[in-house]
Amino acid sequence: MRRSLRFFRSMRFGMILLVLVMALSVVGSLIPQKEQAMTYVRAYGAEKATLLMALGWNDLFHTWYFLALEGLLCINLLLCSILRFPRTVHAGEQLMKTAEDSSTETPCDSAQLQRMKEFLISHGFRKRNAATGEVYTRHFLGFYGSFLTHLSILWVLLFGSLVLMTPQTEDLTVMPGESLVLSDGTRILCESFHIEDGQGKLDYASTLHAISADGKQEKIQEIRVNEPMRFGNYKVYQQTYGTAGRVRIVNHATETEDTLFLTESCFLSIDGQNGVYFEALYPGFVQDDDGNYTLVTNTSGSYPDPVYRIQTIAEGMSTSVLAFPEETLSLGEIDFTFLLPAEYPGLRIKHVSSVLYGALYFGFGLMIAALYLCFFMVPAAVSVREDGYSVVSPKEVQEIREALTIAGKEEEP
Repeated sequence: MRRSLRFFRSMRFGMILLVLVMALSVVGSLIPQKEQAMTYVRAYGAEKATLLMALGWNDLFHTWYFLALEGLLCINLLLCSILRFPRTVHAGEQLMKTAEDSSTETPCDSAQLQRMKEFLISHGFRKRNAATGEVYTRHFLGFYGSFLTHLSILWVLLFGSLVLMTPQTEDLTVMPGESLVLSDGTRILCESFHIEDGQGKLDYASTLHAISADGKQEKIQEIRVNEPMRFGNYKVYQQTYGTAGRVRIVNHATETEDTLFLTESCFLSIDGQNGVYFEALYPGFVQDDDGNYTLVTNTSGSYPDPVYRIQTIAEGMSTSVLAFPEETLSLGEIDFTFLLPAEYPGLRIKHVSSVLYGALYFGFGLMIAALYLCFFMVPAAVSVREDGYSVVSPKEVQEIREALTIAGKEEEP
């Protein structure tokens, strides 16, 4: 039992667990989580996507092995903190006792000792009376550096996991030039989106403009798959994409004009009886020698030769028609002009509680403070007697010894 406890609280075991958890966290940050299977197939290919999903990397932070590693690391850190805390509390007393019991390390005369005492006081040492003389101590808070480091890692691990595992997720689509208003009033405007870059390579990039509810904060960023935008408590991912048809409708009777996006089949009508029924948008077509059209139904990129398949309905008569961009169909006093399609993004928006983020940032601050205590606040005690002094510290303090030697040799003014 004692051997098992010693193993679970050992530093080596803790470091192994920490490296594994960090490595998996990096993988989970680089690979989009909880996407549809085809998203991974398009991004990594069928073979790699199958392996990825078999390993659970599409939802890595909920896999049994990731949760098991985190649990073991928490146990390791908790044992390190709890079992070492009593020793940490009494470490200062132990150092004082060691300093009192230590023999004179460097003989000095009274004048040298007086100069060294002045030097110690001026450099932040506190004077304490002891049975054997005087003991000057400094940086006893440094004893808590290791304890606070373990505590901060445990804190960051706990709240970092909550940030990764408990976000509120919402999948939304937005057309270029339009915006989304989130529950707290934050507005996200899609300035542009493209499926292919200038060289015709698949790119899937959105330029987003986020504005806080009070208008005091804003951010413009181009996002891609695995390159999300952080804004406030939100993280916005490029999740999917689509292509929507567009039609401009002009009513000459009322002299009004409107442009609509077409993402699904719909009936465009003023009176509910006569109008245009939009069936589908196709990425291209092939025309044979006889003038017949064969519609292309599959594409992995932009629509090179878009064509609309529609039905015109007038006075009870329905006619199937193919409409090309910038082509206008007139029904009475209504003109329907089909425009070039618009590519639009599907965004995944994750929201994490500001309380969790605040707790996580506190953990990082605690870790920085703990590391400062470990490396820059080395506890030290200088025992001064009538015949000389000695320096005691749990770490090497050669600088203090050299500084005291120099201070003792300085001539009195």
